[in-house]
Amino acid sequence: MSNGGRHHTQWAAQFAVASELCKRGCDVGFTMGHNTPLADLFVLSPDRKSTFLVDVKGQRTRNFWQIKKKSATENLFYVLAYVPTGGTNHYFVFSQKMINEKLDQYAASGVKFDPRFSGMNWTTAHAQEDKWDDLPLGNHLQLGA
Repeated sequence: MSNGGRHHTQWAAQFAVASELCKRGCDVGFTMGHNTPLADLFVLSPDRKSTFLVDVKGQRTRNFWQIKKKSATENLFYVLAYVPTGGTNHYFVFSQKMINEKLDQYAASGVKFDPRFSGMNWTTAHAQEDKWDDLPLGNHLQLGA
């Protein structure tokens, strides 16, 4: 049995994020194809008043988050999903504006930067862990309440 690869990790991350959004009352659709241009998930808020896109970045080891900067897109959000084999998942939720700011900070940090491999360090995401309220969920369910 395979221990999974890059594609298995990405699928695990997408389904895990979709599950978390469903727990919060959202309807979630998967955009099909491995190289979707904007996002992996199309989401309808629980109050049915807004839709938004979620680009999921998944990894199973604590590593650099590889993210390419995209042109400004209304209602685009990112969820970085750490989905370790046999461990607890962790989710880091960002607006596109916030992701772009982090990408710009990393590019300007003085670290040897290669635009083909843009992104941010593992720990940069930590401040956004479980910030699901940063998504446009409207009148949503509070988990654990």
